[in-house]
Amino acid sequence: MDLKTLEYMEERASKARKLVNRIDDLTKSAEKILGSECVKFISMNTGVSFYGYELVTDIQKHALEAINREISRLEKELAEL
Repeated sequence: MDLKTLEYMEERASKARKLVNRIDDLTKSAEKILGSECVKFISMNTGVSFYGYELVTDIQKHALEAINREISRLEKELAEL
């Protein structure tokens, strides 16, 4: 195995580690979302909180769908490596 091949493998391994870490972070975030009773959106200048079972449940559902789509995309990217 030559140096060029090793560099290529190192680059792919580094990308794979980043993808796996991002998938793990998203999975942990999804678990936290499931247990929440309130939803907060925070920006540099302001913040908004939402309470109420139906509203929070609906926001959770959409957030989890978005997270699952992102995880699927990252898993596909990882498989292509």
